[in-house]
Amino acid sequence: MDAKKFISTKRFKGYPCTHRQWRADSHCKYIHGYSREFYFEFAASELTKEGWVVDFGGLKEIKTWLDHMFDHTFLANQDDPFLDTFRQLDKDGVVQLRIMPNIGMEGTAVYVYEKVNQMVKEMTDNRAWVEKVEVRENEKNSAIYFPNGR
Repeated sequence: MDAKKFISTKRFKGYPCTHRQWRADSHCKYIHGYSREFYFEFAASELTKEGWVVDFGGLKEIKTWLDHMFDHTFLANQDDPFLDTFRQLDKDGVVQLRIMPNIGMEGTAVYVYEKVNQMVKEMTDNRAWVEKVEVRENEKNSAIYFPNGR
């Protein structure tokens, strides 16, 4: 018999930020922006005393972190050859630089999963976890990460 699993979902919308895909052979190599959004599926085998997977009101720390990382920020790959230039622009107050291993949608999905899953586990004493993350850069494009496979 399969173990029981409960899923609840949460969407965070409206994170305008810029980035560039410096390795691209297309116009994506230039700085451009989107309003990103994040969709999470939280899972648990046991519910809270209220009957919830997670307390949506208790996700403020996640929202604060998403705001810091993606609200009016410039995202750069940690290996971008212009990283020193971007660091100077950040120092000069021109951009709010955030450095990530891979700023693409797939890389962002993994990055966000790693941080948010850690937060959820801490908030719930390891009772709940992130089952799925979808990162959307616009209404047409997204990437989905399933940390445990599909």
